[in-house]
Amino acid sequence: MFVGITSGHEFWGLPTFGLVEQLGYDGLFCGEHLLHSRPVWDAVSMTTAMACATERIAVGVAAAIAPLRHPSVLAKEFAGIDRISGGRTVLALGTGGDNPRELPAAGVPNELLGRRTDEVIDIVRLYFSGARFSWAGDLYPLDDVWLNPLPVRPGGPPLWVAGRKEPSVRRAALRGDGFLPYMYTAERCERAYAEVRAQARAARRILMPDFAFGAYVYVSYGTDHAAAVRRGDEHLAWRYSEPRYLTDLSGKYVVAGDADACVEQLLAYRAAGCTHLVLSLVRDERQPPEPELEAFAAEVLPRLRAATTATAT
Repeated sequence: MFVGITSGHEFWGLPTFGLVEQLGYDGLFCGEHLLHSRPVWDAVSMTTAMACATERIAVGVAAAIAPLRHPSVLAKEFAGIDRISGGRTVLALGTGGDNPRELPAAGVPNELLGRRTDEVIDIVRLYFSGARFSWAGDLYPLDDVWLNPLPVRPGGPPLWVAGRKEPSVRRAALRGDGFLPYMYTAERCERAYAEVRAQARAARRILMPDFAFGAYVYVSYGTDHAAAVRRGDEHLAWRYSEPRYLTDLSGKYVVAGDADACVEQLLAYRAAGCTHLVLSLVRDERQPPEPELEAFAAEVLPRLRAATTATAT
């Protein structure tokens, strides 16, 4: 099972990005926002830095806001990042729209975000294919366009569909190279993965063997279980401006506790069919990320690997 780490919206610096690879994680990701209540680095800058600081692991955005850029710009930017990384880039795409001021600030209306995301995925895939093409869509009409230089990876970086609502499930089934839901329990992931497969079959689309059934999971690691749960809930309440994470949603969407608890809860995602975990390690953001990364890598990651290997054999 692939286990990646996201820095979220924080720039940890090149040495720490490199440390993620040294500690044995499989991937390093960032998030994306144009306007937010707290500082958020640009995803293109962040992913480029991640590519430069590492040599082997996957790097990418989880997730980029698909309608935020014109697909021609998006394809150009991430083809370049893929070349810098040597073909290690992954691009997860979501619709955005959480902040009603964000997309209009880029000249994009808040309407038709689903249609925009569909066209962005289709057009970016055409660019990555190396084709010279025209596009007659009413949102992004294109006449005789192409991409040069192309990404290193044939066909370009994998395009994962990110989201948590039903349209994202269908979009992943029909267009994606993977599905990356967030704020999903393991049980909900299992149902969603089955729906992705069912909708792909209904559309007579064959999912590739390396299709990524992912999950973006918050992890609050600590030996004091109650304190770890509380820290995770407080983080979600702050991140999403939703007090319910401290009441009726308490403990639902955060993997929390000591090594035993984290291994058990994360392996539940694998049992549900998850092939790719992208983990956001919750910590006091006044503290540096390195101790949390190192502790999790030393005490939890090897047990996840061992359990995965034992199950496979």
